[in-house]
Amino acid sequence: MEITKQNTVAEIVAKNMGSDRVFSKYKIDFCCGGGVTMEVACKESGVAFEVLKNEIETIATKISSEVNPINLDLNNLTHEVEKVYYNYFNENIQQLLPLAKKVAEVHGNQHQEVIEINTLFKEIAFAFTKMIEASKLNLLPLIEKIDKSNNKINSKLKKDFSNIIYQNDIAQNLMINSFKEIVKLSSNYTVPESACSSYKLLYQKLHEFEFKLHKYIHFEKNILFPKVLKIIA
Repeated sequence: MEITKQNTVAEIVAKNMGSDRVFSKYKIDFCCGGGVTMEVACKESGVAFEVLKNEIETIATKISSEVNPINLDLNNLTHEVEKVYYNYFNENIQQLLPLAKKVAEVHGNQHQEVIEINTLFKEIAFAFTKMIEASKLNLLPLIEKIDKSNNKINSKLKKDFSNIIYQNDIAQNLMINSFKEIVKLSSNYTVPESACSSYKLLYQKLHEFEFKLHKYIHFEKNILFPKVLKIIA
């Protein structure tokens, strides 16, 4: 697609593979705040439009052979949710919980912030685990039912889907806000000069986890859910 100042950030991320990494690099919200135009995003971040546009086009060209999720059907999109995102989050939550605890215990006296970060990540992990459980139990089966409905949608299906979106928004906003606090406490994942390997690994993995969270929320809000809403509208 031709990138203009009037395109929203969410539109660009949905249609240009790899652009999420460019937006993340410049601290531009591409999930919950993805509804703003490129013009607004550039003004708020202080990045020139042409710089952002060129970087997005360059990375999109490099990975143009990959399948863009926007072109997948609902069945394959739900497969992506479970096999790619949920597997990643489950695996990394199990790695990060003991790592955050260890760093808090060893370095908490000199760096009080890692104690707070440990507490915040435990809250994120709990919320995420509950959201994934609810999604597997309710969201994914409901989307499958809608996909196989042959456009025969009743009011109950619409209401159930709206309720799930609402509950997801609550959980996701909680996690986004908790990560904002982690970013602030860690000075944007900047490790102390004397940091040990566990300390460095913790910040590296938290940074990666945050990016993956933003990517997942964008995937739901701007790719998966709109395809479902087209059916039930």
